[in-house]
Amino acid sequence: MEIKPALRRAIKSDVEAISRIALASMALDPQWPYRFPLASVYPEDHKKFTRIRYTEYLSNQDIGAFDIMLAELPSNEDPSTTIPIAFAIWQLPGSHIKRTGNKQKPSTKPPSDHLNRRDASPVRMQQFRKTISKAKEEWFDNRFGESQMCLTTLATHPEYMRRGAGSALCEWGIRKAVAENLKAVTLFSSPMGKRLYTKLGFRQVGLVHTQVEGEEEFLEFPGMILELK
Repeated sequence: MEIKPALRRAIKSDVEAISRIALASMALDPQWPYRFPLASVYPEDHKKFTRIRYTEYLSNQDIGAFDIMLAELPSNEDPSTTIPIAFAIWQLPGSHIKRTGNKQKPSTKPPSDHLNRRDASPVRMQQFRKTISKAKEEWFDNRFGESQMCLTTLATHPEYMRRGAGSALCEWGIRKAVAENLKAVTLFSSPMGKRLYTKLGFRQVGLVHTQVEGEEEFLEFPGMILELK
């Protein structure tokens, strides 16, 4: 009998597991090597800043900006041990962000690009963020405002793909959005993820094109929406 992944909310001590999954899986997504073309030349920078990235996400989870969910299955090496094999990062509506005392809500920003990192192309990172922010505003935010949950990241370790983790993490977010009477779940898809999202009922609303002026190389990936009744 196939074992279904168990889901739980990530905590700060999970940053190593999340980074391990990201480093193993994200290289399969074209946007990752596009932004970090020198990852194999500077592996220490790549590991260091990947860990920093998810540490920042976990800190923003503490104030209510995100829900970071893990999927766990028995280890291939030791089936008596359960390990994280996939994760999803959900951006929550602004109403979830916590106030401290009588203070205003803390401002939240996506993790910094850390443009001084040697494994990255700074101009591509900047262009990627500019393009995706514009598409998010036009396709998602202007239409749904705070009545949406946005899936910012979904990653499964390659050794554990096709075992239901991605579906389980997506379905968790959809159920949460329905329970909160939101209007939509939104995301930008990788080539690997599009089939799953389409199966779950998402539809493509546009194609993001990001390209640095003067370069031939570019990225294209779809923006997708699941409207909720």
